[in-house]
Amino acid sequence: MARRDGIFPGESQLVKAVKGVRIYRMEFPDGWGEMRAHAVMDGVTLVFNDFHTAFGIQEEGRCPGQVEINHCQAGRFECTMPDGRTAWLGPCDFAVSDMGRPPVESRFTQGLYQGISLVLDVRKASCALRQMLGEEAPQLAALFGALLMPCSFLLLRCEPKIQHIFSELYQAPEEGQNAYFRLKTAELMLFLQERKSSLQRAGGFYYGMDRGRRVQEMGQRLTADLRVRLPIAQLAGEYGIGVSTVKKYFRQMYGEPPYAYLKRRRMEEAAFLLTTDGGSVTEIAEAVGYQNASKFSAAFRDIYGMSPLEYKKRSCLEQNARLE
Repeated sequence: MARRDGIFPGESQLVKAVKGVRIYRMEFPDGWGEMRAHAVMDGVTLVFNDFHTAFGIQEEGRCPGQVEINHCQAGRFECTMPDGRTAWLGPCDFAVSDMGRPPVESRFTQGLYQGISLVLDVRKASCALRQMLGEEAPQLAALFGALLMPCSFLLLRCEPKIQHIFSELYQAPEEGQNAYFRLKTAELMLFLQERKSSLQRAGGFYYGMDRGRRVQEMGQRLTADLRVRLPIAQLAGEYGIGVSTVKKYFRQMYGEPPYAYLKRRRMEEAAFLLTTDGGSVTEIAEAVGYQNASKFSAAFRDIYGMSPLEYKKRSCLEQNARLE
């Protein structure tokens, strides 16, 4: 389906436009989505996403020459690429994708997704950055060509510097807001340029149904009930695969070992509950398989760099700032 204005899904409707800000809305059978877009500079659009639905975007139109950078603040986003491979974003995750090779489908598996999309027309944005930063500005075509070769999707888990840049975008001051967005965009591009080689090594993409089908089913079994920790040996036996082979394919498909993946999924669910549920930390810990609140807090800090209570407080502040 063709994109509206070359960026937004064709099903979206423009409901408001004022002072360089456009608000688009999408209706779904089970909810809605809203995208608040800021024209930051030529070739750069910053979009605040707020989706309350389990449905996703189907048949996204191709936009050659454009790149989308996504940061997840809350919820979970999953997508399937044309070759069958799958990837997902949880809280604090970051991804760069080629809009000329878009997903064939996507979904918001927790019924909620909030985050930022930075959409770049590579040629125009490169010229705008050169005017802003001079000759030392990053060459965006070369930068994204390196980051997205050979895959069309680069995914990073909770990278602290990127997390810092985006956390400031969520809390941007009202006065001089667009100038602030321009500065943060430039900071992000300079960071990506500086760390290009290490980001290529750290980034992950996960094999889909065409390879390791049984291991993917094991991943689904492993996380079907986050309160339960299934033994890998038991799963391997049920599917007739050796434990070492399971671990090898699991890392290829999911980007990390089985129990590290289970821990991350548990913490993603906990982060979701901390921002949407009124339960105590102890209750949320039990809901994701931890009987000991201290061990849960330590595991949460391992993933998000802060305690559950600190995460909940920060999320509330960011949500209030977005509503103001």
